Amino acid sequence: MRRRAIGLGLLGVGAFLLAAALAVRVFLVPVMVRLPLDQTGSTTVSDENATYFDMKELEQKSGFVEANVQVEGDPEAEDADSDVAVWLSGTAITDEDGELVTPTTESTICLDRHSAESVPCDAAQINDEPTDIEGLTVTFPLGTEARDYEVWNSNIGAAVPARYVGEEEVEGVTVYRFEQSIPETVIDEREVPAALAGGSGSGNVTAEVVFSNDRTLLVEPTSGKIVKVTENPVTVLRGPNGSTGVTILSAQFSPEDAAVRDSAAEAADTRDQITLISTVLPWALAALGVVLALVGLLLVLTGRRGAHSAPDADVPEYAVPARS
Repeated sequence: MRRRAIGLGLLGVGAFLLAAALAVRVFLVPVMVRLPLDQTGSTTVSDENATYFDMKELEQKSGFVEANVQVEGDPEAEDADSDVAVWLSGTAITDEDGELVTPTTESTICLDRHSAESVPCDAAQINDEPTDIEGLTVTFPLGTEARDYEVWNSNIGAAVPARYVGEEEVEGVTVYRFEQSIPETVIDEREVPAALAGGSGSGNVTAEVVFSNDRTLLVEPTSGKIVKVTENPVTVLRGPNGSTGVTILSAQFSPEDAAVRDSAAEAADTRDQITLISTVLPWALAALGVVLALVGLLLVLTGRRGAHSAPDADVPEYAVPARS
């Protein structure tokens, strides 16, 4: 009887652990594994030999240029909830003196907390202009897949495919490599002196602002974090006759090695936490539950057979009287 009671207890514990494993996968993982509402972070890339146009001195220059991207979540935003995160993103490109090379870009983005895709919301804007932002923006999804993604570019105001190229390692961390190419695109028109637009004469002309860029993004797939990004933005003025004028900016941006190491370590830490919650914990609970349930079942069955085969101690034995 005691063996059977222990078996029943183990069966109950095993069933509880199996239910807990299922609950972790069904209820806990969707709540824990999603983009945070209070995200904070920054990324800095630079080029020691960039070409840019100094708008104050009206002079083409070459030297150090730095691009800094700051991201901050707004958990108190009206659009922020269990499914949507509202993140603020600001980009500033400066020279070695800290002077702006191009105007800053400030964006408010609403993201699906599971897919990282931009979703329509009242808060979405770029430089205070309401904008329908599409595709991915400052992060890739948790559980990034080995496929192409549409990634938003604020300069052209559209999403452009980031092609999946393959796997590689950065600081011991496996990453997916994505490459995005933005062809020459007219992003603005402005009145400028003819000389700046590649023309002659002293008057002003209407010049096109033409932008292009080639980007490489290395993404840790489990966390969706961008470990390293390199890009080659080029912005020039093009005159009405098709001539190319001054270069507003031409750079080959890349992060410093120390920043890449920090990003890789942060991505690996997030990856390990996600793996623990979504894979290790439920499988460990399920495995332990199965073992306990099997042991409990074995004890119940052997206890029952023992009970049937043992003599009943409560039944007295009577001696059969001998015949004379």
